[in-house]
Amino acid sequence: MAGLLGYLRRQGVVRGLLGGRRAWLVLGAMAWTIRLLRRFAGTRQLRTVSTEELRPGEGLLISHLPDRRQ
Repeated sequence: MAGLLGYLRRQGVVRGLLGGRRAWLVLGAMAWTIRLLRRFAGTRQLRTVSTEELRPGEGLLISHLPDRRQ
């Protein structure tokens, strides 16, 4: 689904905005709107970064890194 929306966003800019085709402009605007709604709704998928088994006596430190996607 993400690949399709990316394609529609690109074509909306290239064919719609730069090429003057109204249908592509509308499809691109809808794809951009879906992207913005997903971003504001926070529906991003969580991903597992690491999995390890801890033995007795071992510890784990979890820290938060700043988000660089801005």
